[in-house]
Amino acid sequence: MCVSKEQGRKPRTLTPPVLPLPPLGERFRFLRLLTQERDNTRIELYEDLVQGCKVVGKRMLRTWTLNSPKEFADANPELLESPWQELELSLSLGGRMAQGVCRSFGAFEDHDIILFMEYVRGGDFHDLAKRCSTEPGSAREEQAWPLILSLLNAVRGLHDRGVAHGDISLENALLGEDAEVRLVDFAAAVMGPAQGVRGKPSYQAPEMHQAGAGSYDAKAADLFACGVFIYALLIADYPWKSTRPGTCSAFDFYSSQGLQAFLAQRRIRFNGCKGPPVATALSPRMTHLLSILLSPSPSKRERIWQELPNSAVPEIREIEDCGVRLTLKVK
Repeated sequence: MCVSKEQGRKPRTLTPPVLPLPPLGERFRFLRLLTQERDNTRIELYEDLVQGCKVVGKRMLRTWTLNSPKEFADANPELLESPWQELELSLSLGGRMAQGVCRSFGAFEDHDIILFMEYVRGGDFHDLAKRCSTEPGSAREEQAWPLILSLLNAVRGLHDRGVAHGDISLENALLGEDAEVRLVDFAAAVMGPAQGVRGKPSYQAPEMHQAGAGSYDAKAADLFACGVFIYALLIADYPWKSTRPGTCSAFDFYSSQGLQAFLAQRRIRFNGCKGPPVATALSPRMTHLLSILLSPSPSKRERIWQELPNSAVPEIREIEDCGVRLTLKVK
């Protein structure tokens, strides 16, 4: 498991879903509800009677999707996220078994639209980071390192195909049974330069909030979000609540004083207790990685692809050759 060294790969042509979508029929047997309705969607568990496996159905309410991408766009002209965008990318990428993307089993209609994806038992990383009983430090970093590389592999794969995720977060990454990251929720994805504020407040790249900002590099913004993701996974806490200037004192301190001062000042909060500075829980290697991903300069974040493979590949190959698979210790 290593970050791809391929350069210059041409973006694949994505195929919009063919409308109308096929009727649900009898292929999928409903088992139970996994999550209650949230953000106009509901997550359900089904059995795929053709493939002989459990699958997740993401039910998108028709009152939300409306009847076509155009109808949705006309009704929500200012909205940067679209369920039709998620359908297009999930079907195009997941249907091809792209690395780091949940496998797609198709999209169907009943009174709503249901997108079927592989059932990933490991859950999302937000839950995993909370449940992990290993306190921040060298042991937790060692456990998380293969997952960090898997995350970056997944993001690199998307970027090589001309797609920026737009909403990378702990909640939008699942842990597969093979200990590999699966990215989900492409509603805010971008194919080209981006405009507007995308993603969750803690993960938003600072250039999104610059006064008079026009378009920005959505791939570089993804890498900033990866930095926040990695920090949160390692420290079991977010570095800041928001990157909007004047909104969060923690981020304002980081912006003015830099990463080293921020890590020395920010305290670990684990199991309800306040601990030593975050800097004590991160190795020089990880601090350097975060300094690249969380750089205020979008262009400097791209250095991650030049620097990471040289130091990471031998270690990860050794783990794979020994047949070792990562298992986080959870309560």
